[in-house]
Order: sequence, then structure tokens, then C-alpha cells
Amino acid sequence: MATPKKSGSTKAESNIVGRQELTKRIATQAGLTQKKASEVLEATLDTIRESLKSGNEVRLVGFGSFKVRRSAARKGVNPRDRKPIQVPEKDRVRFSPGKELADAVVKK
Repeated sequence: MATPKKSGSTKAESNIVGRQELTKRIATQAGLTQKKASEVLEATLDTIRESLKSGNEVRLVGFGSFKVRRSAARKGVNPRDRKPIQVPEKDRVRFSPGKELADAVVKK
């Protein structure tokens, strides 16, 4: 059962393209059913996820590249009580946009 849309959504919420909307757009552009487009999207995301998990960089020429980087341990401050804390090192996913993507979103 579909959940009803909330009235009074903010402008920022209306600018979000989620998985369902992305699937619809892929289906339209590629001439696929929504079910097939959803399968393709899931397979793509799973492949990217597994590649990053294996330590590989994913590079999509013109779009951008995903890579895992280790952030160093650092000192931080707990905002509740302002006591110093130690933030451990952590692997993080980084995305670097490609030139075509960067140029496409620049407002002229």
C-alpha cells in the first residue's frame, strides 16, 4: 500500500530525485519497463558497492569517480557537554565529479 504524499512539502524536498523517480527516468530514456530499469539500477549500485568494498576505485569517465579513503583519527568535541573526544580513523567513500558533470551543473 502506497503511503500518501504529505501536503506542505518544502521546496528542498521537491528537488530530491529518489530511487523510484530515478527508476522511472531510466525506464523512459532506455525504453525499458520500470521493473527492468529497477533491476538495472540495483545491479549497478550493487556492483559499485562491491567494487568499493574490495578496495577498487570506480571511474565513470565524464561522470566522476568513487573511491575509498581512510580519514585519520582526530580529536573532536562532544557538542552536548563540550568535552574532548577521540574520533577514530575510518574508511569513507569519496566522490569526485568528472569534468562533464561539473560543467553541466555550473550555472551560467
